[in-house]
Order: sequence, then structure tokens, then C-alpha cells
Amino acid sequence: MSGSVTVWRGRRPRLATVVVVCSVLVFAVQTAGWAARVITRVDIRPGAAETVIAVFTADEQRLEATSFSLQDPPRLVFDFPGATLDPDLPLEIPVVAPALRAIRLGQFSMEPAIARLVVDLSGQRLPPSWEIAAGAEPGETLLLLRQPGPALLAPPNTEIVHGVSLVRIPGVAQLRRSIATLTDPPRIYADLTDAVLQEDYREEFSAGVIREIRMAQQPADPEHPIARIVLELREEQAHIVFADGPDLILAVGPQPWALPLPEYQADSRLEGKRIVIDPGHGGHDIGAPAKFGSPPGGPFEKDLVLEIGHRLAKLLKAEGAQVTMTREDDTYIGLTERAALANHQKAHALISIHCNSCDTPNTLQGTSVYYDHQHSRGFAQLVQRELIAALATDDKGVRNANFAVIRRAKGPGILVETAYINHDGDRARLVHPNFQERAARAILQGLTSFLSAEPHGAGSHQ
Repeated sequence: MSGSVTVWRGRRPRLATVVVVCSVLVFAVQTAGWAARVITRVDIRPGAAETVIAVFTADEQRLEATSFSLQDPPRLVFDFPGATLDPDLPLEIPVVAPALRAIRLGQFSMEPAIARLVVDLSGQRLPPSWEIAAGAEPGETLLLLRQPGPALLAPPNTEIVHGVSLVRIPGVAQLRRSIATLTDPPRIYADLTDAVLQEDYREEFSAGVIREIRMAQQPADPEHPIARIVLELREEQAHIVFADGPDLILAVGPQPWALPLPEYQADSRLEGKRIVIDPGHGGHDIGAPAKFGSPPGGPFEKDLVLEIGHRLAKLLKAEGAQVTMTREDDTYIGLTERAALANHQKAHALISIHCNSCDTPNTLQGTSVYYDHQHSRGFAQLVQRELIAALATDDKGVRNANFAVIRRAKGPGILVETAYINHDGDRARLVHPNFQERAARAILQGLTSFLSAEPHGAGSHQ
């Protein structure tokens, strides 16, 4: 080889629904035979604009590499054919750098030998662009991850599914966003941070629930441009927001929460985390009934929250978490026992799931999340944000409350009031399997965001 350094350049990944093969990045490596090389060291060199991952081999030969990206959650994957990992290498390396969360190592296969390095992305920004280069030292291969510029926002696509209007904004599911509603005329808008419009956009519709869609650039910090998309409606409508692979979906119309969900794609994001799920009430304690009286009328809170709890437990286990439920069937468990279980396990999080109720039926509706200790406030806010976006319920906010189960928990703990069981509209949601699954996924997403954003997220456990 000549004395110059050859660099293979990788484009910023284009996102696709499930898996996008971005590019194949290959070093020309001269080796003797196909004996597996042993990766002995991985160094992380974070920087404001670039993070360098240096991979070293025992035989001082540089590595071949292939690369692709995955979504839900976002990550970059680098495979090293003909390489194995030194057993003393850590399996996960935390990273303090913009857009990056952690680096994970694993042996993808032994025959043939393929070592794998996964870069977990924060999901709050676009994925970085990357290059692979030969390092200065013998046997040193460099992965150069550079922070991207703003996303280029294309016009949305619209379609109607099961009577619900879906507005698909391509490639922006991972951008930081703010969703709100306005009246007179009724409209929904989404502000997307780090996004720049390809062009101004406005389209009117002669029929359907949406009268007009328009997009415009907002005044903002030039380093973090904000693009706004506005859906002006003919009349007020329920709406939800969710990701479909790389795309952001605004769903507007009757019962959008009942839309079928895409299959959940897990990625061991919560490996090693201890989570306690507390479905409220149980046994003789039915919780809130749908209708008060003698006898009270079902459905009952205890049954609905148990179903949501089981769905959440399944998702958490798929993400690698160690999950404990305070009850797995129709059994009564005391409040002291519930908190004590979380404390005994030194849980990274306790999630108590409930349905709300009020004295007069059909007067209150919506979703709220409660916390007691200050270290759980951010946790509650993240879960509430995800629930409101996913469920199309009224936002009853995040509140501080002296509930025994979360007061007695030493680590982070929240109590989720999913919806009002004695409100006809909310109850129709609560009994629907798609609503229950959306609630579980929203809680999971809020929890994952909390634990990834807070290195000390497990709390003090004093």
C-alpha cells in the first residue's frame, strides 16, 4: 500500500420501514489466510462535531467492514468479517456525545467469524454520517461518525385507512417534535426541530376531514431550524401521532387509536434493566367500575390495567429487561408489598398502571401521570408526552401526588392513569386491544427515553 490513507465514505443513512442497507464499506486488506483476527481494544474519542471509534486487532492487521442501519430504535451496525472479540472486552460502552447513546459489541457468528459493533443512536437527531478509515497505529481501524446537518423535509403524503386520514411526513420520525392544537379554525400543527423545507408547501382538499395542509419554516436558532406542518380541519377531530419506520404519521379522524399497529421490532434497548410493573388493585379490590351501583357494573379497572400490564411486560422482556409484575393474575396485593418489591429488586423503574374515575360519570376524561419524588418528575413527563401522542386522549398533565405505592418506592416510580373508566368515550378506548397496546408501547417509549437520558436513572435506592 502507498503511504496515503485511503478512506471509504458512507452516506448518511436513508431510512426505510424496517431495515436499510446504506452502503457496503470495504477496506482492501492484505492478510495471510482466513485465520480469525482478534479485536483486543475499542477506544472512544468523542468530539463536538465528530466521534471516533478506534478498533484494534491483536495481529496489527486492519479490518474489513460492512455497514448498515436499522430503525425502531435507530442504530448503526458495523460487521467485521474474519474477526472475533477478545473475551475481556466489555459488551457495552457508554458514549457521551451528541446523537449517540452507547456502543455494543457482540459475536454475530463464529462460522464464519463475524464480530459486530452496534452504535445506538439517541433518536433525538438525525443519524450521523460516517467514514471508515485506516488509523495511524498498526492494526487500527477508525469509524468516524460526524454530526449531520438538518433534515430536508419533503412534502407529505396522504391516504385514508379505515376512515382515518393519515398524513405521512417522510424520514422525520426521529426528529424532536412538538405537537399542539389550535381553534377557530380547528387545526393541528407539528414543529420539527433540525428540519428545513425543500420548498414551501400548501395543498387544499375538497373533501374529507382535512381542509388544507401547509408547511413553513419558523424563525428559530439557525443552528436548529424548525419546520412547521399545519393540518387545518373542517371540524375538530381526534388525532394521534406515531412513527412508522422512518416516517412520522399524523392520523386524524374517528377513533384513530383503533388503527392496526405495525409489528413491534425489539432491539434489547433495556438489557440488564430491572423493571417492576404494578397493575393496580386486584382480587376483592376491583378498583374503579365502569358504572357505580350495587352491584357495580363492569368492566373493572383491575382487569383492564392487568391486560395493559401484561402487554407492557411482553414488550419490556423483548427489549431485554428483567421484568417483575406485582401481580400476574386477579390477586390482591397490598400497597406496602408493591413498593417493597421494587425496593428489594433495586428496580430501575416502577410503573403503576391505573384507570381514572370521578364522582359524576361522563364529566372528566383524559390521561395523566403522577410522581412523588423529584427524581421521577422527568420520567413522568416523558411517559405523559408519549401517551398523549399515541392515545388521542385529553392531556390532564403531569402531577405531583402522595400516592403510597410511588411514595414508598426509593427508585424512580410513576403512576399512570390511562383514561377515565366512567366516561363513555374513554371507556370505549380502554376496552379496545389496539388502545391497550398503544398505551403499553407509549409507556415503554417514555421509559426508554428516561433511562437513556439519565445515566443515574435508577435513582438512589437509599
